[in-house]
Amino acid sequence: MSAIQFLIIGAQKGGTTSLFEYMRRHPQIHMPANKEISFFDLNYSRGEEWYLASVLRDARPGAVCGEASVGYMCGTPYGEFRNDRNWDAHLSARYEDQLENIIPGRIGRLLPEIRLICVLRDPVARAYSHYSMACLGKAETRSFDQAVEDLLAQDAMEHARAMPLSDNGYIANGEYGRVLAGYLRTFAREQLKVVFSDELSNSPADTLAQVFEFVGVDAGYEPENLDTRYRAAALEPRVQGLDLYAWQRRLAAASPARSAWRRLPGGVRERVGRTYSVASFRTEMWNARRGVQEQEMSSSTRHRLMDHFRGDAELLRSLMGEEIPWLLEWGGS
Repeated sequence: MSAIQFLIIGAQKGGTTSLFEYMRRHPQIHMPANKEISFFDLNYSRGEEWYLASVLRDARPGAVCGEASVGYMCGTPYGEFRNDRNWDAHLSARYEDQLENIIPGRIGRLLPEIRLICVLRDPVARAYSHYSMACLGKAETRSFDQAVEDLLAQDAMEHARAMPLSDNGYIANGEYGRVLAGYLRTFAREQLKVVFSDELSNSPADTLAQVFEFVGVDAGYEPENLDTRYRAAALEPRVQGLDLYAWQRRLAAASPARSAWRRLPGGVRERVGRTYSVASFRTEMWNARRGVQEQEMSSSTRHRLMDHFRGDAELLRSLMGEEIPWLLEWGGS
């Protein structure tokens, strides 16, 4: 068996950070301190040795090792083209296969026996949460109704499915059936564990026991942080402008900073980069003030999204061989 035994693959805004924080407390599990290694979608060019070192560094002998990166549920390695205006031409020229097969194929070649875990949330609620996060990060200025109107256009949907960015993936990233179909063309159904976010919120101990059993560790262990929900309902930053990710992007864009960075020894760059990544993740979680969202989704937009997601939810039901909670709530047959 590979040294990396499981991946939490998403979905974004579904509860993956909470699951990550619970699982990494287990004494038999090793996970990197920072979520989002993002190897198979964003950092694939760094190579296998970089990935294995990033995940396995400081792992105890015999530990069950894994990582969590929500980009693996985006259905496409869009990160390779995120600064490219000709994304569509390059994707179609480079990849003859369905986009949803690419990331699972990469994972399968390196980790054929991997256990895959995904946390899925009602895609309508997930879309609104994703939109709220984009507003918090100043990436979105439209109303939610207008954003949905724009994104449901055929060209916009095709663009978002190929390159789901911070302000266009609200709908595309909730098409779980479409994305998981790509995984099940690569992996056996037994290698995929689906957790519904309401189960994780309402029955965390029971749900986590199932996950622990799935990855092969003591299912009776209960972490001390089970009553904490991470990255839930972020409304505003505690400290305006405290965004280490943004600071890093600005420094990377400055020529003097890039030149100084390249002059550092490789080992120093690796240690600094790793420390900064962990600090950025922890700072982001602390800086998001939680609360109740004041704005409500309009009934018309809610029903438009339900109509859009219904077919995908039925596909998900057929793939999973189990009922889908939100499809039952919507009155799906």
